[in-house]
Amino acid sequence: MSKSPHASAQVPTVRLDRVGRSWGRLERLRSMRLVGGILLLLAMIFSIAPLYNVARGAIFNKDYDLWQVVGKTVLAGGDVYPRTTNLFPFMYPPSCAAMLAPISPLPRGAFVAVLLLINTAAWVACIACSVYLATGRWKGNPPELYFWPSIAIVPFIHDTYLLGQPAILLLALMLGAFVMIRQARPGVSGALVAVAAGIKAFPILAIGWFIYRRQWRATAATVVTLAALMFVLPLAFRSPARVGEDFVLWSRGMLFKYDERTIAQRPHRAYSFKNQSIQATVHRLARPVLANGEDDKTWRVNLISLDFKTTTLLMLGATGSLGLFYLWSSRRARLVPPNDAVEASMITLMILMVAPLSFNYSYAWLMYPFTLLAHLGFVSPAGSKARRTALFAIAASVGLLILTIPFPKHAQAYGNVFFSGLILFVVLGRVLERNWYRWSDDAENAGIAKPHGMRAATGADWVGEGAGI
Repeated sequence: MSKSPHASAQVPTVRLDRVGRSWGRLERLRSMRLVGGILLLLAMIFSIAPLYNVARGAIFNKDYDLWQVVGKTVLAGGDVYPRTTNLFPFMYPPSCAAMLAPISPLPRGAFVAVLLLINTAAWVACIACSVYLATGRWKGNPPELYFWPSIAIVPFIHDTYLLGQPAILLLALMLGAFVMIRQARPGVSGALVAVAAGIKAFPILAIGWFIYRRQWRATAATVVTLAALMFVLPLAFRSPARVGEDFVLWSRGMLFKYDERTIAQRPHRAYSFKNQSIQATVHRLARPVLANGEDDKTWRVNLISLDFKTTTLLMLGATGSLGLFYLWSSRRARLVPPNDAVEASMITLMILMVAPLSFNYSYAWLMYPFTLLAHLGFVSPAGSKARRTALFAIAASVGLLILTIPFPKHAQAYGNVFFSGLILFVVLGRVLERNWYRWSDDAENAGIAKPHGMRAATGADWVGEGAGI
């Protein structure tokens, strides 16, 4: 047989293509190492202040000292929550106090170092889970997806290190729960939500999503695991009577404390500019409450003057509107990739916004929706509605957050952080309702692949039929 005259010309072309792909992988690897190095450097820099406070013998090291004192109190059989009318120094559930007990005997510096390492590991987990949920794969994605969402909310991440707050850990647990749902492991998913709720109560709101999506095994696992954390784990350190008493005191002081002066245990801070929940934002804008009750007894920012009862009804209406908007957006969506990622992001944002106390550092949770919208912008064709919408949402949300720099108190008093999350929530609802979210079929260029282990979905589920992309 005679050879084609073009056969010899095809070989170097194929080889050149392979060389080009290999070079692209090498450049991506170098970029990922750079991204990892920068994030690790940031984690080390953020860890300096709390460790320095220990080294110089500071009397007060933010919440780190509180966590250690509470853990030691549990071990000693003391009162975690005051029996009098005094405010709770420790507002977290009894299960959280029991979790702190085993590491509380460590030296002060070692205790802080352990919590810093946990926070750093949680940050890594948040990045990895966010990218996986957004793209369907753990590796091989554009390095920007692993980097820029964290940079967009880096002040909030810094606050978790400085203050010793668990916001990043809670996000890691929630994202892990969504990953487990995708991988058809609902029991593990429910257990992760329960652990998050055992640390700080508000993630328990995710159980409503489990019920709505008929994830009964996840629902049962959440209830059983949380009950074990609340009532069984503390038995290692306290009597059954003390365990029950702790739960009653905490429930009365935290879950059922809401009046004209306070939400839960922070009367001067609950309605202040520091609280960016929907409850606090509505009260500040609709009722003449102090916008900074800790430092200024005259400053108010209300646009109208309603009484407490009317404002509460307005707040409940606003909260209900978020739920109705989610239900409307998800009415045709199936819980299969990639739309499950969008729905999980909406749930994350809704939990964040409706939590009674959602201080600034809690908005580190914006990392996930930023990752999702950044990916949508990457894979959507230039000029498409999907790309324009994604870029608008990111720009508008980040723009509102930036207002905190020139107007640190006033911008937050008018809810700039809350509204930055609300913009993302509304846009993601539109993305879900229009079925815009997709994974690129060009895995080489976009670094995206469909996940393994999920049941088959129709073409519309994968690429967004009628999306106008």
